[in-house]
Amino acid sequence: MANQGYFPSSEADRTAWLAHFRTKLPVHCVDLGFSLDDIASTLADIDFYIWLLQSWNPSIQKNALEASAFKALIGTGSGSELVALPVHVVFDPEPVPVLPGVLTRLFNLVQRIKTAATYNLVVGKDLGIIGTVSVDTHVIPEFTVITERGMVGERVKMMFTKYSHDGVIVESRRGDGEWEFLGVVVTKPWYDERDLLVANVPEIREYRLRWWDKGIANGEYTAVQRVNIGP
Repeated sequence: MANQGYFPSSEADRTAWLAHFRTKLPVHCVDLGFSLDDIASTLADIDFYIWLLQSWNPSIQKNALEASAFKALIGTGSGSELVALPVHVVFDPEPVPVLPGVLTRLFNLVQRIKTAATYNLVVGKDLGIIGTVSVDTHVIPEFTVITERGMVGERVKMMFTKYSHDGVIVESRRGDGEWEFLGVVVTKPWYDERDLLVANVPEIREYRLRWWDKGIANGEYTAVQRVNIGP
C-alpha cells in the first residue's frame, strides 16, 4: 500500500482518523460535487474496516491465544476436572461485508476530492487529508504552466522545482477525459506538444504533478493548473 502522508501508521490512530473522516465526509461531499449516493459506498467501506480493526481482528487474536493455551493445557497440563472449550465471540449483528480494496478506494476518493473545483485548504484540514512532510520541507512540487508558440502551433511550457527529489510525474486531463500519465520529468523546462483533440479547436488542458524518487511516484498530487491552448 502506497504511503499517504495524511493517513496514520498505527491502527489505533487509523481508527480515529477513519471515524473523523466518516463524520466529515457527508458535510462536504455535496459542495465538492459528490452526491450522498456516491458517498454511501465509502461510508460502508469505512464502517466495515473500523469494525475489523476494533472488533473482529482483536477477537480473532484473542481466540487464537485462548486456543493455544487450551491446547497446551490439554497436552501437558494437569487437573482433576474437565475443562470446557474456550467460547469464541459471536458478532451480532455483523456489518455488511464489502469488497477487498477499502483503503485503495478511499485513497482514490481523497485524490478526487483534492482535484474538485471547490476544494481548498480549509476543507482539506477539516477532512484530515492534508499530508505531512516526508522527504523534505516541500510536500508537493511547485510548478507553472504557460502557452507559447512552438514549431507547428501553440504548446504548453512547464517549469518546476525539484528541490532534493529525482523528478516529477506529469499527468494531464483534457475535456471530459480521464487523467493521462504523460511521463517522468527530471529536467526543465518540459513541453506538452500534443496535437489538439479536435484540429483547430482550442481546448482546456489540466495538469497535476507528484514527486518521483528511485523509480516510485510518491507524495500527494499538486493542485490542478489549467491553460487554454489553441492552434
